[in-house]
Amino acid sequence: MKTKSALIVTLIFILAASASAQIKLGIRGGLNASRLKSSTEFLTPDPTPLNNYKITVPNYMMIGYHVGLIGQIQLFNFFIQPEALYTVTRNDINVYDLNSATPDNADNITQRLNRIDVPILVGFKLKDFKMEIGPVVTFLVSDDSDLQQITQYDLKLNKASAGFQAGIGLDFRHLCLDLKYEGSLSKLSDGINIGNNERIGFDSRISQVILSAGIYF
Repeated sequence: MKTKSALIVTLIFILAASASAQIKLGIRGGLNASRLKSSTEFLTPDPTPLNNYKITVPNYMMIGYHVGLIGQIQLFNFFIQPEALYTVTRNDINVYDLNSATPDNADNITQRLNRIDVPILVGFKLKDFKMEIGPVVTFLVSDDSDLQQITQYDLKLNKASAGFQAGIGLDFRHLCLDLKYEGSLSKLSDGINIGNNERIGFDSRISQVILSAGIYF
């Protein structure tokens, strides 16, 4: 009897919570400033007169964009906010040709990543103001870079990576505005392929500052 009573009370609580929950769906888009970070630099292991490079990552952000879907389930002052976003990030890679007449001058190669980001945020609302935090999983759709054409090297990117997002925002009627920071929990790349089935370690990760605006239906 006690078990049945507990199940009935739990079921009533779930039904009452579901009835009280506010569920919203919408679209959103915005800008993201991303930075590629690496604590290491790449040096050609066996330099030749035709092949001798140093590769580093500059310490600045570049602007990209994102667009996609947003959902929100709110119960009292708490909410869960899943999103599915098509995101484009852009970052430079510095390539130094150590055999050139100016080995200290870098060629800046822009790398563009096309990704699907799936953050699931949980948060707390105080009237229109909200605070949020949660994990994000990123799936790489495609990448575009001239690194291989210039050096014959290939930066090996992982097809999926994980991170976190945290931020603040405003939800006003059908409008939403979010300012978030995204950090990495896993590597964007494990190394650089230099041919002959040889890979040199090159740990790189990406972080972003994200500004989004959206409309709930």
